[in-house]
Amino acid sequence: MKKILYILTILTVAGNFSCKKFLEEENLGGITSTTYYTDTKGYESLIYSCYGSLRGIYDEDPFLFEYGTDVTTRGDQEAISGTLGDRQTRAIGLNEYRTLAPDNSGVSTIFTAAYRGIQRCNTAIERGPSIPGIDANLAKKRIGEASFIRAYYYFLLAENFGNVPIVKEEINTVITHFVPNQEQEVYDFILSDLNTALASVDVTTTEFGRVTQGAVKNMLALVYLTRGYKSYGVPDDFTKAAQFADQVINSGTYSLMPTFGEVFNYANQKNKEVIWSVQYDALSLTKSGSANQNYGNGQNILLGWRIYNELGFLPGDQTYGRRIADYMPTQYLYTLYNTIKDARYDGTFLSQFYAVTTVTQAGRTVTKGDLRFYFPKWDQPFTAQNEATLKAANPNVEVITFPRWKQDFSNIGGAEKWPMVNKFYDPNALLPNAQSGTYTSTRDVFIFRLAETYLIAAEAYFKLNQTATAAERINVVRARATIAGQNMQITPAEVNIDFILDERARELEGEYKRWFDLKRTHKLDRAFENNILTKQANSGGVIDKYYLRPIPQSVIDRDSGGYPQNQGY
Repeated sequence: MKKILYILTILTVAGNFSCKKFLEEENLGGITSTTYYTDTKGYESLIYSCYGSLRGIYDEDPFLFEYGTDVTTRGDQEAISGTLGDRQTRAIGLNEYRTLAPDNSGVSTIFTAAYRGIQRCNTAIERGPSIPGIDANLAKKRIGEASFIRAYYYFLLAENFGNVPIVKEEINTVITHFVPNQEQEVYDFILSDLNTALASVDVTTTEFGRVTQGAVKNMLALVYLTRGYKSYGVPDDFTKAAQFADQVINSGTYSLMPTFGEVFNYANQKNKEVIWSVQYDALSLTKSGSANQNYGNGQNILLGWRIYNELGFLPGDQTYGRRIADYMPTQYLYTLYNTIKDARYDGTFLSQFYAVTTVTQAGRTVTKGDLRFYFPKWDQPFTAQNEATLKAANPNVEVITFPRWKQDFSNIGGAEKWPMVNKFYDPNALLPNAQSGTYTSTRDVFIFRLAETYLIAAEAYFKLNQTATAAERINVVRARATIAGQNMQITPAEVNIDFILDERARELEGEYKRWFDLKRTHKLDRAFENNILTKQANSGGVIDKYYLRPIPQSVIDRDSGGYPQNQGY
């Protein structure tokens, strides 16, 4: 392999801070690391590029985060320029597992993006102390930030691929062979980097998006929680996970927003619940060489369906966004919500859709504002009389009930329509370029927020057999989610790992967490029971190899010393 790490000689770095966003990138094409990272300003730009590298993970589809779980499956994919390309092959492999192979583009994309980001962090960590004129305290702080980001990348790599090479030096020469380290060694390295960060970064920041001690402690809680399940975990892993989570909760720096809906208010993304997020900004989304092509993330249009093809809707209208159906919620996800009690159902899903234009077709007229699609609550009565009454008042409405909220292919017999995930709606996103795959949302991607911290603490306390404390942490999250006049508090006797996973699904739907949750808790069997396509493809259920992804074939082909493949691939 000529390189796992692609050395970037044309650097994408960040300019001055924006009053709107911490990270705004500008392209300084043609400037090399040798000529640019020679003073404090250049070094700060290198640090910004470490943050910016995270977009290499989150600009992409969340194929390794969401496919093949109990709450997300694949929907119908639309051809681009007359072809599906490799998108369907990638989706089938990652969602249904059985055909997942080393040449799957999803695994290679994440593997490459992670090591590219690691190399930027390595450069920042190695060069920081020797930058001429830099303040020693500033250098220490920035090295801590880069160490945190590097640890995050290694966490993604270890959980997806297991044994991976620990590369901690800046590389400026061709390397043709890497030896993967044992996963346990990778976790030790992650914790070392996080401890470096904890001793270095600020407690709080006025530059929203920078790594703070709260972000580091939250990551430490997650890492210790995850390692605690593993064969090489140590006895106090769950204790440390609970302690670090509680430190974040009790820090006074963060607080839950009053309502679930306010967490996702587009106008208030810098809210007190967000501990760390990947930053996006419209001014930073144009890539070099593509002056008319904007790139952002696609969280706003995933987990929907192509409503723009329906009568009364338009491809160019942004009322509902130009949704795609590549990802869709499983029916099982909806059943996790008690819609009478839990405000998160309506805070997550959109169940009514109104025409955005007046149109006549084949003698049928739909008027702008007409109710066109209605999805009754899955767990509330909706009788034939209810439907007749609704249609009498809304003659153009199509009522789609819960049994049809599934695929219309592979003999499944659904409507290929469902209540869309709408909490990531971006009113300012441009239309995606082409039909899908190039995204334009400038919403930040929340990586850590306080509600999840409570659930991390709850899981750790459950593993410590302290179910009363676990229930207390869960009940804080559920109290915020409860509809006025209702009660969703639970007792210690109700706490188990499946309940915690259910609660995480209700709170964190679509937030790029689910595969990691099932992997951590060794509960992929939930996907093989509740994801229709996954179940169809695997009559024998889950097998152990599915808890790791294959090493990308490109890595193995380019390695001169024989890079090992994960077992079973």
